[in-house]
Amino acid sequence: MPKINKSFLITMFTVGVPLLMQLFFIRYVSYNVDKDIYGNFILLQTLIVALSYIFLQIPSQAYNRFYNSATDKVEFVNEFRTLLIFINIISIFIIYIYGLFMERFSYEILTLIFIYFLILNNYTFNQQIFLLNLERKKYFILKTLEASSKFLLPILFYISFQSLESFLYGIVCGYIFSFMFIQRYLKDYKFSFIINLENLKKYFIFAYPIVFVAIFSWGISFSDRYFIDYYMTSKDVALYAILAQVAGMGQVIGQVYSMYVNPKVLKYYEEDKTIALNYLKKSIIILSIIFAFLGLVAYLLPTSIYELLLEPEVINNSYYFNAFIILVFAIFFTLIQTALSMYLTLFKKLNVLAYIYVAAFIVNIIGNFFIQEYGIIAASISTFLAYLVILLLQLIYIRKYRDE
Repeated sequence: MPKINKSFLITMFTVGVPLLMQLFFIRYVSYNVDKDIYGNFILLQTLIVALSYIFLQIPSQAYNRFYNSATDKVEFVNEFRTLLIFINIISIFIIYIYGLFMERFSYEILTLIFIYFLILNNYTFNQQIFLLNLERKKYFILKTLEASSKFLLPILFYISFQSLESFLYGIVCGYIFSFMFIQRYLKDYKFSFIINLENLKKYFIFAYPIVFVAIFSWGISFSDRYFIDYYMTSKDVALYAILAQVAGMGQVIGQVYSMYVNPKVLKYYEEDKTIALNYLKKSIIILSIIFAFLGLVAYLLPTSIYELLLEPEVINNSYYFNAFIILVFAIFFTLIQTALSMYLTLFKKLNVLAYIYVAAFIVNIIGNFFIQEYGIIAASISTFLAYLVILLLQLIYIRKYRDE
């Protein structure tokens, strides 16, 4: 009997346990949560994602890329912890401005959103220490706690109070507990305020193109929620978000891939570039074959299977089902192109990725204007086409670069 790789098994559990919590969350929301409340919750979640994409992508890319080459890991980590302080201060003003435009949200809600973002970005950065150190058991515990914060606590609070605020209080309380827990693992990484301008310049030069990638990526993935809210209703936002979340179950494979493959590629690249690139190529080919198979399975499955998560009147409606299947393939395309982007990270060609995302963003935004006439299926098609453009342009560039 072949021996199961222990690291891979832990990685599977790291993805699988949070997935079960997410499935419970989707099922409960689909059948029990007021769609107007959940639609507004999705708009707020979309804001959090936007803040993360815009402010955290440069630090996270540089953090992952240079962690293994840093001689003093504690000092390196604290450089980024210090940077987060300034990011959090800026986010206060962004959230306040958002509240001026979205008058439906109270100051209580906006305050909760800020606290959520504050704890989220600190928790996310700190837990990456254990992934990059390949301490997979600790990382599993931390990801499980995070999943509880995102999927279980909001439901428990909603059951008690039946409001938008209850969702947010659930998440905030969950992340506060998770952040307190992670401090037990960070005894060897005591915080100190460090600003190293030379290093900051190096990180910025490497990763600044990712800001544009992040903005356009957010536009491709989440701007359609605001188009739907504008042209349709918050209930439609909720329905589309639920369909996208179920379609996004394919991300479990992408998460296993990124947690297992990416740290190894980054580590190999510091030791032997040829081995790293060959390993990356092989991994992406396997990932693509898996997604092709899963896409076919998703299309052929009887809709009664999907009723475990989605209301029958939704998934048995051909209009919603077609939008769902398009989203499934869009998710697979984005996961493959995300895996491909590791080449550009290693080659330090993230600026190329920015140009690619501009083209895809334009395709997506044009498509979103058709939501007014065709509804959410236009949103799913525009997302699908955008990720297809990214995938094809990356393949063309990587092949050309490696042949040079």
